[in-house]
Amino acid sequence: MTDMELWQKYLALLESLGRTLEELTELERTKTKAVSSGDLEGVEACMKKEQVVSLSLRGLDQKRDRMLAEMGLTGVPLRELAANAPEAMFHQVKDAAEKLRQQYGVFQSASEVAMDTLECNLRAIERIQKAQEAPPEDQRPHQADFRV
Repeated sequence: MTDMELWQKYLALLESLGRTLEELTELERTKTKAVSSGDLEGVEACMKKEQVVSLSLRGLDQKRDRMLAEMGLTGVPLRELAANAPEAMFHQVKDAAEKLRQQYGVFQSASEVAMDTLECNLRAIERIQKAQEAPPEDQRPHQADFRV
């Protein structure tokens, strides 16, 4: 395989990674809506799909690492990828890398919103459970108030 063919294959892999990140981003948004509306089944369905897509993402990332090694670029971060590309592909590689970095940023934001929403709702559920477990007001022991 020629150097250019390998780079083309690598760019196709970056596009696949981007599509997978977009899919995860949409799942995070769907999960946030489900959490906000109290749709437990919807949350569970999203989490199951997330596991499958996350495994796919992991496989693509491992393939990316192997390809970088094959290209002699082990450890080169995405932001420096274009500087190592063939001159004829510089702009194409730069654009693909930037697009993937942006997609990852969008995914991170959606993921943080979903996590915050989930944590907020879990705290509310805990408060409700504690209130339900507490004895009724008329059965609570009364404490004397000796303040003057």
